[in-house]
Amino acid sequence: MKAEIIAVGTELLMGYIVNTNASDIAQELLDIGIGTYYQSVVGDNSDRINEALEIASSRSDLIFLSGGLGPTEDDITKQVLAEFLGEELYYDKKQLERVETYFKNQNREMTKNNYRQALTIKGGETILNDMGLAAGLIYTQEKNNKTIYYIVLPGPPFEMKHMLNEHVKPYIRSVVAKQGVISSKYINLYGVGESFVADKLSDLIETQTNPTIAIYAKPKRVTIRLTYNSVTYEESEDVLDELAEQIRQRFTKHFIGYGSEQLFEKFIVDELKKHNKTLSAAESLTGGLVLEKLTNTPGAGDVIVGGFVTYQTEQKVKMLGIPEEIIKEHTVVSAKVAQEMAERTLNLTGSDLAISLTGVAGPRSLEGHPPGKVFVALAARNHPVQVEELNISNKPRHVVREVAEFEVLNLVKEFLNK
Repeated sequence: MKAEIIAVGTELLMGYIVNTNASDIAQELLDIGIGTYYQSVVGDNSDRINEALEIASSRSDLIFLSGGLGPTEDDITKQVLAEFLGEELYYDKKQLERVETYFKNQNREMTKNNYRQALTIKGGETILNDMGLAAGLIYTQEKNNKTIYYIVLPGPPFEMKHMLNEHVKPYIRSVVAKQGVISSKYINLYGVGESFVADKLSDLIETQTNPTIAIYAKPKRVTIRLTYNSVTYEESEDVLDELAEQIRQRFTKHFIGYGSEQLFEKFIVDELKKHNKTLSAAESLTGGLVLEKLTNTPGAGDVIVGGFVTYQTEQKVKMLGIPEEIIKEHTVVSAKVAQEMAERTLNLTGSDLAISLTGVAGPRSLEGHPPGKVFVALAARNHPVQVEELNISNKPRHVVREVAEFEVLNLVKEFLNK
């Protein structure tokens, strides 16, 4: 099955909005063994959407359209698709009730253009929108001796992702299951390079047939994707689980979890729960990034106590009580200040562990320290403070901050798994 993604929206073409939907859809399809062969972006123009559909239907059999389902006159995706398919539009009763109920509960007048959001195509299957107002759609067409599946999803990413995971993926799985099953499993590693992983897996890679092994690298991380062709999902799961465990055992020190979207933060929260430990943080260059990501994890409230964002130097004095003399002697970008931040956060919050980050994200230097100079620390009760110096040179701000976050969380991981 060949998948194609058509993102609709003039704002995407003009660069006002980043097309994250295409990435999310492609990754979720890969998770169930379907490759995306083509992606395109078109503006809110009927001729260009129609042209994109003509091209897609000639070369693909699973076509996603994302965006253009709203209430305004330039939201025309369903209208163009209906005309392309030679079908009529009608109002889906259940989705229309949801739209009407929404405005009633908000004590707002429902303007006539909002009825457009309940439109669907005759002969298709409506996907009710649990997170918004615009209904999605699945339509099956027989054309040129093949079956083409059209999946229409809303543009807002949180609406699209919910609809994709809760409704579309199960539907596609049922279709694919009739043709044989392709399944994938992801293994996530931290603190290793792509070449190192490839070398450690060379024996498996050289003899691979089914399942197959693919390696993908990101800053300080590597993801290994295992893919298996089989008759049933149960068979795939058994084979992939066995191989994944075999690979995990080769990288025990670097393993941070399974899944296409496995987050290091979730792994840390799970590890804290497993070891019955709590964590707090003091952040400078990351500006609260670490705590935000940790607390985005469900159940984080059981183990994340809180912390401090001491972005300016004086806040390290006021909030944490670090003596000015120490800062003057060592500067804020120093092992000593990172140590003080972690120790004082530990005592102020009463947590079992405390982490700290201080440094220069860039692009300018600070107090003679170059961009990318970072210190991270971990304090734990009845243990000496661990401090690590990082030199993340020639990287943009967001990468410096991201690597700093990963490194300080890695200190937590290593401490918990001593």
